[in-house]
Amino acid sequence: MTIQELHTKAMEMADRADDLKRQGIIDEAEQLYRQAMDNERSAALMARDQHTGEPTESVLLRSAASLAYCAHDYREAERLVCLALSGNPPGEIADELRSLFDSISMERNMAQMSIGSSSNEQENITITLPIKERNLLHVLVRKFGWACVF
Repeated sequence: MTIQELHTKAMEMADRADDLKRQGIIDEAEQLYRQAMDNERSAALMARDQHTGEPTESVLLRSAASLAYCAHDYREAERLVCLALSGNPPGEIADELRSLFDSISMERNMAQMSIGSSSNEQENITITLPIKERNLLHVLVRKFGWACVF
């Protein structure tokens, strides 16, 4: 298969996985995301082997990493992001890759936290952040389901 054929197949699978996820058929969606990731990763590695160049290589790797993330394969997602960043991605794509890496790290940390704690204890805390970090706080509040008063 060509790079384009692998990519097209991956995107079709990802679209079907999205539909299944919306319908609540999570296990099948995850399997399709994994298959889509395999195809997209193959396209990305083929592009690297053929020295297709940027931004094609990093875009395909970012896409494969996103699909791995959707499949909850955080280690593979992390590896693909690092592979993309090890090249020379354009600035905007590099920023997107770093953002994806942050999301992957957060998911892995949350999974480890849920394994390590079985209690539902709560604690009230007050924090002071610079205004420029307010968006980060909003992201954390949504991600962890915190109650927050601004």
